[in-house]
Amino acid sequence: MLVQERHKLIIMELESKGNVSVTELKSLLQVSLDTVRRDLAQLESLGKLQRVHGGATSKNNVVTNQAYLQRKISLIDRKQELAGYAVERIKENQAVCLNAGTTNIEVAKKLAARFERLTIISNSLKVVECLAHKKGFTVILLGGILNHDEYSLYGRSIENEIAGFNIDVSFISINAISLEKGLTDFRQGESDVINAMIRSSRQSVVVADSSKFETVSYLNICSLKQIDAIVTDSQMDDTLREQYIENGVSIVNAYPNG
Repeated sequence: MLVQERHKLIIMELESKGNVSVTELKSLLQVSLDTVRRDLAQLESLGKLQRVHGGATSKNNVVTNQAYLQRKISLIDRKQELAGYAVERIKENQAVCLNAGTTNIEVAKKLAARFERLTIISNSLKVVECLAHKKGFTVILLGGILNHDEYSLYGRSIENEIAGFNIDVSFISINAISLEKGLTDFRQGESDVINAMIRSSRQSVVVADSSKFETVSYLNICSLKQIDAIVTDSQMDDTLREQYIENGVSIVNAYPNG
């Protein structure tokens, strides 16, 4: 197994578990303990992980792959709050695209409650499930490869499908946001879906609760210059909000008063 392949497997194991032992990696990679230790040292020097006695753990500033159901209930009040503000950007009869993500499930619920006629495009089975009862909605489920953990679809066929639409607003559910790295995520395949959405949309709006700011995950998505706004909740730190505004990023509803 090549060094790059081993490193990728180590990172994926950490993203899944949060920490891993040298012995576990020896079994996973089918290499010697010395090779595992060298790989961990190299990855630590690159800032990808932190070595601990007997193994390694994810860096504190790297967002790990929490289980889907854990993320769904995490900070639910904040997600519901920001979703209410996000849908104010929508008008009846528009075409709206939502990628996979627990925040976009809340956005979908708000859209269903507020509107009667929309075209909704999504790669998320859970988003489509929220809209199944809306007879006046045209709901388009993008076809691709199933991600069993995320209840979503991805792949080149989806990117091609998205390119065929003229989307009014895309809501982007993302795992991490930072001034230095822009949008990042841990979900394999979601990067290409998001970038296809951005290319085909008149407006690209990130929906993210305030805990996502100044965190970094291991897959680069795009720079902050490629999006039009970020809608967040009222708990965002005032100083941090100003830093983003000073860097040309539009932040919506970072204050209780909007």
